Amino acid sequence: MRAISSLTNRVFLACTLLATLSLGLAFYFVDERATSEAEADLRRGLLEAATLVERSGVIRTDHFIRLARVVADLPKLKAAVETGDPPTVQPLAEEYREEVAADLLVLTGRRGMVLGADGGDSSTVAMAARPQADDEVTVFVPHERGVLQLVSVPILLDGDVPEILGHLTVGLFLDQALAAELKSLTGGEVAFGVQGRILASTLPVQAHAALTAAMNRPQIGSITIGNEEFLALSKPMEVADSNGGVAITLRSRTDSLQFLSTIRIRLAAVMVVTLLLATILSYGVARTMTRPLAAITTAMREVATTGDLTRKISLKSRAWDDEDARLLASTFNTLTESVARSQREAAQKERLSSLGRLSTVIAHEIRNPLMIIRASLSTLRNERVTAVERREAISDIDDETIRLNRIVSEVLDFARPIRFELAETDINDVCRASAAAAWTGSSDSSVSLELDPHMPQVATDAERLRTALVNILTNARHAVLAVPRADTGTHGPSVAAGHSQEVVLRTRAGGGRVRIAIRDYGVGISPEDLTHIFDPYFTTRRAGTGLGLPIAKNIIEGLGGVLTVSSRRGEGTEVQIDLPLSHEGRRA
Repeated sequence: MRAISSLTNRVFLACTLLATLSLGLAFYFVDERATSEAEADLRRGLLEAATLVERSGVIRTDHFIRLARVVADLPKLKAAVETGDPPTVQPLAEEYREEVAADLLVLTGRRGMVLGADGGDSSTVAMAARPQADDEVTVFVPHERGVLQLVSVPILLDGDVPEILGHLTVGLFLDQALAAELKSLTGGEVAFGVQGRILASTLPVQAHAALTAAMNRPQIGSITIGNEEFLALSKPMEVADSNGGVAITLRSRTDSLQFLSTIRIRLAAVMVVTLLLATILSYGVARTMTRPLAAITTAMREVATTGDLTRKISLKSRAWDDEDARLLASTFNTLTESVARSQREAAQKERLSSLGRLSTVIAHEIRNPLMIIRASLSTLRNERVTAVERREAISDIDDETIRLNRIVSEVLDFARPIRFELAETDINDVCRASAAAAWTGSSDSSVSLELDPHMPQVATDAERLRTALVNILTNARHAVLAVPRADTGTHGPSVAAGHSQEVVLRTRAGGGRVRIAIRDYGVGISPEDLTHIFDPYFTTRRAGTGLGLPIAKNIIEGLGGVLTVSSRRGEGTEVQIDLPLSHEGRRA
């Protein structure tokens, strides 16, 4: 079921099944139509061949009857037969057989005595000299050479009442030579039979047994001779007084339908190739539909996981790509830009609304420096102040002035939109400078830099990024300093178990993005506080303003990146910064 749950597989299977069904039906109907047409053509050809064989027999018989009548009516022949003298009749028998081109010619007298014969042996002559009826007759008799067709006409002496002087019999052999001649005319096999026996055929003698079974079959039937199948049609010799002579015409069904096997093989090959091409094409079509959808789904999943609204879907514009998928990708990109814009506007509104709460912070943060400055000024007004006290008062005024300036700068940075000046920047250099600034004035150096040596140039605002990193690193340093030392019970740097440094700063590049990770092994952040770390003015340090992380978050997001924080109380904190490599990755 998982195989068909994929849109790619469903489209692919649907197209493949449709192609298979279409090709299968086409193959079936073409094969059925070709087979039926071939069968019909074979039967038509067999009927035509059988009719031609039948007509040739009728014409041949009629021809010899006409010739026999002409010869029997010759006065010369009548006078010779009337003598009853064989030596007188024999020369005429030889002469007239050649003239009528018959295989046999026999002249008999009134009592059936043979007066003259030519073209046959004694047994053949005897068969032809059997007593005949007074009328013209045609008979078929078996002979070792084949079927012997005998045409007999009476020799009549003219008068008021014609007198029969004898008979003239003409014989023709229906043998293998005649069968071969008819085969060349009809294109099919021919066989002759009489009295239930096949006596001449264009097929081998071994086929005569199978042909005998088809002699009395009135319709077209199928017979098998060896490994070959034939359609056979048997027709009697349709002449007067016929006594069972049969002509069988055959057409090889195996040979006639052989071309269908070739067509089937070729059709099957074409179907397989076409099906293969259809399968490949359907898979390609399915991929053009689902590949963009997969890219869109992946992008949505990443946005849902990371919250990175700068993630864009980039689809190659190719002629065969799905237009709806491109539209969906474009709509998704527009949606994320709109959501990001709304978030920035909401953040800006939040910052502006926070200005209303700024008075409390200013009152709290500025009052103490002002009181210290005022006290220092009172000291300076005293004429009896010593040089040491004067220097201390001046130093206090200077420190508090710097503190007031820092407070005002942070409030302004948070409250107003940030303007960025993008340029090609070495991220590793920015990280080194940020670490140095965060640890300025500190005696310890418990920070480790693990910088990617293959880091490419990044289009970003180096100064703003440095400000954000300094704020984050400063928080990491304070978190490390807040860890109580087990040996003294005081607070300060204490290398965590299994770690050579208290703070680790890493950079990595890949996939068109740059990732900066700052990991400290300090006190960590409680789950309750972790949800408020980006709220303006939220701080757990007495000297903090609560604007460091919000300002850093505004800067990173303004540069098109994402800032995330994960922490566990007592185990430390890790801050992940994800930035685009180029201008195109920044938010609009």
